[in-house]
Amino acid sequence: MKKLILCFSMLLFVCSNTVYPGKNNNTDIKINIQKTNVIFDGANYNGINAYEIHDESFLSLNEISVLFNCRLEWQNISGKVSMKLKNQSIDIFYNTKKVVYGKKKKKLYTPSLLINNEVYIPVDFLICKEFSSVAESIVTFDKKNKVMIVTSKTNISAVRYYTKENSTDISIELDEKMTHTVKKAKNSIIIAFQRGKISSDTLYVDNGVIKDISYSTVGREAIFKIKLTQKPKLVKIKNFKNPIKFVITIEHSAPVDMTKPCFVYLPDTVTSLDLVEYQQYETTISSNTIQNLKEDKFETLKINTTVIANESEIYEKPVSSEDFDDLEELSKIKTASVTDEQIIDDSYSIVDDKTTFKDIIPSAKEKSQDAKLIVLDAGHGGEDPGAIGPTGTKEKDINLSITLALKKLFDKDKNYKVILTRNDDTFIPLAERTNIANEHKADLFISIHNNANFKKEISGFEIYFLSEYASDSEAAATAILENSVVSLENKPKGEKEMLQNMLWSMVVNEYINESSELSSFISCESTGRLKIPFRGIKQANFFVLRGTRMPAVLVEGAYLSNYSDEAKLNTKRFQLAIADAIYEGVKKYYTRKTKNGSCK
Repeated sequence: MKKLILCFSMLLFVCSNTVYPGKNNNTDIKINIQKTNVIFDGANYNGINAYEIHDESFLSLNEISVLFNCRLEWQNISGKVSMKLKNQSIDIFYNTKKVVYGKKKKKLYTPSLLINNEVYIPVDFLICKEFSSVAESIVTFDKKNKVMIVTSKTNISAVRYYTKENSTDISIELDEKMTHTVKKAKNSIIIAFQRGKISSDTLYVDNGVIKDISYSTVGREAIFKIKLTQKPKLVKIKNFKNPIKFVITIEHSAPVDMTKPCFVYLPDTVTSLDLVEYQQYETTISSNTIQNLKEDKFETLKINTTVIANESEIYEKPVSSEDFDDLEELSKIKTASVTDEQIIDDSYSIVDDKTTFKDIIPSAKEKSQDAKLIVLDAGHGGEDPGAIGPTGTKEKDINLSITLALKKLFDKDKNYKVILTRNDDTFIPLAERTNIANEHKADLFISIHNNANFKKEISGFEIYFLSEYASDSEAAATAILENSVVSLENKPKGEKEMLQNMLWSMVVNEYINESSELSSFISCESTGRLKIPFRGIKQANFFVLRGTRMPAVLVEGAYLSNYSDEAKLNTKRFQLAIADAIYEGVKKYYTRKTKNGSCK
């Protein structure tokens, strides 16, 4: 293909439709530039540009190198540019279809283009299995909606934590067996898994013992730092095999108050893509142009920096984790034990049990006599798919996955028994779901859903309890969405309907306070785990909650209509985080009721 020479100023236009002259060609080339949203491991970045040339989508190699944190090396004599990432190289021969991923040669469907010292690559460069292998990421590209979703390949699937009065359990779920090292650092515990891979993140715990849990892949290890706010009495470590997981039990030196909701953390909702210096452009464009490029194309969004706690109190934002100060030393340690010279604080011991344990689920006989019966309702099902995400994710499937994960948590706890309204892809009428709870005299009814909105930018977690009138217009819209399934049902008529309405009014008044209190505990547990906007505790007239003769709530985990939320909801990690938030919220709800003497 002939080289195309375009003015670099075209990069300063977004969503334009402009005509540029081509080199050695009297014809004009039409180029359409549009902003493309990027979801990287569930985080919503400020986007890159997609360039439509001859009805084909191209991406800037410079912008891609920023996104994947790699280095570019130009070799003009051989007519190629090399991407250096993950200790491997991808060679792109510009103005041809030839690409070499590591040692694998491949021909693209469309040639790459060299335009004014910039290489533009077709989308199939990223979405092929060869790129996935080198970059250790899976890339999908929605051309119609201009959305790129990048998911890193990891072998550590989830990080979870559970608080008790006298201890906190941290569970790190592994996809394969790994060796590990454990050591103490200043006000923290550091754990390294050899050959571990995990996407960088931080869980904000703030339970009176643990400040946060931060983790990242560094070299060939996954590094976890547990920042402590209370000196432990003892730390025990055990390995389980079904599933493979690493459990750290931190025994508290002083008990924590389980009757108060934890602080609500409002995370940053948008992360801007960091801009690296385009050194190859510095000789051809002015510094003023570079500054304009930074301001126009990679604008840093303003983000919320406050933390809203229960009853609208305002606290300082939790301090972000410090850089790992012991990583270099830690990476050299290849034994699974802690030596004396590594110990910084000897006031507590770490017991690392190398024995592998079975993950035992209590039998029915082992359940406590006063175990609470909870009915878990996976919303929608069968011919009712619920909301459908932009990439085709069906709400009914996500709801069921979260519900089954939540059931496993309650099954392992002797204080709870669970009944499901559905355990497969079955359609259950709304009234029948309520009847299941009433007939079994359940203590709680929890209906699990995920939301949708015509405004795709809306994201976040919500929780509802019943009211004849909606708390706001969005709550009313959510109720209409969830109640729309009634069209598939046979509604009661006449006297039967009147009786149901009378019972509903009585029940709402009796359990409204308890439902509200349960909602507050679940919502407080959700924010540090999910790290999406918390959109509040709301009320609306949900048919599935009407007639329940017990406290009842409806959880809206996230918005399937939002690309970022949809990507998160498709990950095991996020689904488990929703389940954990509900489970921990229920535990604290009953702890408070027991201590207040109101628990039957």
